[in-house]
Amino acid sequence: MRRYHCPSCGAEIWFHNTACLSCGTGLAFLTGRGFGPLGTGGTSACANRAVIGCNWAATGPGGLCLSCAQSTVIPDLSVPGNGRRWARIERDKRALIRMLDALGLPLHDAAGAPAPVFELRGDPIGPAPGPKVITGHAHGTITLNIAEADDAERERIRAEMGEPYRTLAGHLRHEVAHHYWDVLVASDPGALDRLRPIFGDERADYGAALERHYREGPPPGWEATHVTAYATSHPWEDFADTWAHLFNILDSMETALAYELLHDDGLQGLEIAALAALPVGRLAERWIALSVALNAVNEAMGHGSFNPFVLRPAVLEKLEAVRRLLPVAN
Repeated sequence: MRRYHCPSCGAEIWFHNTACLSCGTGLAFLTGRGFGPLGTGGTSACANRAVIGCNWAATGPGGLCLSCAQSTVIPDLSVPGNGRRWARIERDKRALIRMLDALGLPLHDAAGAPAPVFELRGDPIGPAPGPKVITGHAHGTITLNIAEADDAERERIRAEMGEPYRTLAGHLRHEVAHHYWDVLVASDPGALDRLRPIFGDERADYGAALERHYREGPPPGWEATHVTAYATSHPWEDFADTWAHLFNILDSMETALAYELLHDDGLQGLEIAALAALPVGRLAERWIALSVALNAVNEAMGHGSFNPFVLRPAVLEKLEAVRRLLPVAN
């Protein structure tokens, strides 16, 4: 994440601020332009500002901002806690949409409609509840179980699934990867020919592959070739977890550079699009050093590892293959 400053007084502001904490100026964020005073230059508040604290400027029909317009289903706000869950998800989603836009990735389909879109759903409640909501992607629609916005529930699932890392931001990055596989890869024979030798043949039966993974677990030695155990289940999941990890790296490195936690004369001052234009091999050495240091800081504070991943040569090759798909890399 970049650092931002109040357009009125110059004080530092944070990406999620609705107002400057120093001078009180109301703030509105526009992708590609940054923050401006709310109500100036034709900016108006997102219709969700008062409901969930959205600090982006309205850009589309109904007075919604670019990020909120991508949510076509919102949680039932009559259920206690759902307003807080919705706000938490949209907060992380705004950071994702800002990143997708900065990397030049399309946020609309050929007809100009928002894509991908998000359905934020809660598990049914009542005397005869239906099936639980499954987080996933299908045909440009990302469904997210809003329980993932509850830290305790997410940690319970993480421990139950034996995952070293599970965050709301990571979920969003993973699921959006499935959409961009469809957009950038599935319809491009050349891209498929390049990626199949790296990730495997995605034509393998997906349902059978997941069933086998949950029954047998990852193959021995998976750490040498995959960023996560789940990535071994099917090429689509390998691609999505690799994509999510590339986004983790780019966002974390941009933030570290902005706060001068990472010193490299060749990288200093670079924002996320410029970082993504560099080969993964160029970024990896600095990223590994940074993540090792932050792991130590996290553990000193009594937390788990900041970055519980090991980047072997085969994983770096996959990260580079994903990076080359980004418009800013070409």
